[in-house]
Amino acid sequence: MRENLKKRTLNALVWSFIDKCGQQLLYFASGIVLANLLTPEDFGKVGVLTLFITLSGILTDSGFGSALIRKKEATEADYSTVFYFNLLVGVVLYGILFFTAPVIARFLEIPELTLIARLLFLSIVFQGFGLIQQVRLTKHIAFSRLARINIIAILGGSLLAIFHALYYRNVWALVVLQLSIAAIRTLLLWLFGRWRPRPIFRKSALDEFFAYSSRLIGTGILNAIYNNIYPLLIGKGYSTVTVGYYMQAHKFQEAPSSLISLIFRSVAFPVLSAIHDEHERMIRIFRKYIHAVAFFIFPVMTLCIVVAEPLVRILLSDKWIESIPYLQRLCIAGAFSPFIILYYDLFNTIGRSDINLKTELVKKLLLTGGIILCFGHGVFALIWLWVGYTLASLAASTLLGRRFTGYRVGQFAADIVPCLLLALVAGGIAWASYALCHTLLSKLLIPTAIYIFVYLLTARVAKIEMWKEIRILFTRESTPPTSEK
Repeated sequence: MRENLKKRTLNALVWSFIDKCGQQLLYFASGIVLANLLTPEDFGKVGVLTLFITLSGILTDSGFGSALIRKKEATEADYSTVFYFNLLVGVVLYGILFFTAPVIARFLEIPELTLIARLLFLSIVFQGFGLIQQVRLTKHIAFSRLARINIIAILGGSLLAIFHALYYRNVWALVVLQLSIAAIRTLLLWLFGRWRPRPIFRKSALDEFFAYSSRLIGTGILNAIYNNIYPLLIGKGYSTVTVGYYMQAHKFQEAPSSLISLIFRSVAFPVLSAIHDEHERMIRIFRKYIHAVAFFIFPVMTLCIVVAEPLVRILLSDKWIESIPYLQRLCIAGAFSPFIILYYDLFNTIGRSDINLKTELVKKLLLTGGIILCFGHGVFALIWLWVGYTLASLAASTLLGRRFTGYRVGQFAADIVPCLLLALVAGGIAWASYALCHTLLSKLLIPTAIYIFVYLLTARVAKIEMWKEIRILFTRESTPPTSEK
C-alpha cells in the first residue's frame, strides 16, 4: 500500500508540475505580450477588482471543496448537494456585485469601471459551474486530466486576449483574458470531468461539512481580503498607474513563488489527507515537502532580486521600470510565503482548521494597524510592511506547528536553512558579477548562469538531501498508476 501511494504521489507530482508549470509559463508569456501592448493604467483598472473576484471565489466554494477532498468516502449526494450550493452562491454573488459595480467605480473615481466590473464578475458564475468537477479530479489524483484542461483553457484565453490587444490596445483585452479562460475551463471540466450532478440536495450533507468548512472559509475570507487589498488601497490612495506597476511586480514575484508552492501543495494536501491518521509518517512526508520547496524557492527568488532590472526592462520595456524596486522587495516575501501555505494545509489535514482561523484573525488585526500607520507614507512603506507581515506569519506558523503537530521549530530550521545559506552565497557571487556587466542582456544572462552553477555546485558539495532526491527522480524508473477515476 505504501509503495502504491509512493508511485501515485510521484505520478501526481509529475503531472502537477506539468500543469502548474504550463499554466505559469502561459500566463507569464501572455502577460509579457499584453504588457507590451497595453499600459500600466489598463492593468491597474483590472487590478483594483482583484479583491472582489478572489473573495467571491472563496465564498462560492465555501470550504466545501476541501471538505469533500478530505472525506474518504464522499457520496453522490455529497457532490450534488455541494454543486447546487456552489452554483447558487455564485449567482447570488454576481447579482450583488452587478448592482454595486457603480458604487465601486465612484469610490475609486474610475467611471468606466462599472461596465468592466459587470463583465469581469461573470467569471464567478463560471467558477461555480466547475468547482465539483475539479474537486473530484483532485480527490482521485487525476492530475493528468486537470493539466490538459487548465493548459488548453489558458492557451485559448490568452490567444483571444492577445488578438484583441493587437487590434484595439485597450483594457478590454484583460477582461477577455479572464472571462475566456474561466469559460473554456468550465466547459472542458464538464466535457472531460465525467461527472454530472444528480437531482439530489440534502441539507444534512452541508451540515456534515459545516464544522470543518466554516472555519476554513473564515480563514479563506481573511486571506482573500488582505492578500488582495493592496491594489484597492493603492488605487484609492495613489493612482491606477501605480496599481499597474504594483500588479506587474507582484505577478513577476508570484509566478515562481506560486508555481513552486502550488506544485507541491496540490499533491501534498490529498496525499497528507490520505494518511492523516498515521501521524509520524505524515510529519515525515511533510518535512520532505518543506525541504523540497526550500531547495527551489530560495535560489529562484534570490536570483529574481539580483536580475530584476534587466529582466523587467528586456521583457516589458522601459515603461515598466518603476515596478523594479517593488519587485525586488516583494521577492523577499515570496521566498517565505510557500511555507505558510504548507502549514495552512497541514493544520487543515489534521482537522484543525480552527487554528488557521484564530491565528489569521490576530495577524490580520495587526496587519490592519500596520496599514493604517503606513498608508500615508507611500507604496514602499506598504510593501515593507507586507514583507514583515510574511516573516511574522511564518514564525507564528512554526510555533503553532510545534504545539499541535510536534514538528519543532528546530526541525523546520534544519529543513530550510542549508538551502537559504547556499542561495545567499550564490546570490552574493552573482551580484558581484552583475556589477561588472555593462549591457542589459549581459546583466541578465551572465549573473544567471553564474548563480545556477554556484548554487548547484555548492548544493552537491554540501550533500544537500534534495540533490539526492532529484537524482533518484530522474534516474529511477517508476510505473505510474494506470487508471484515473
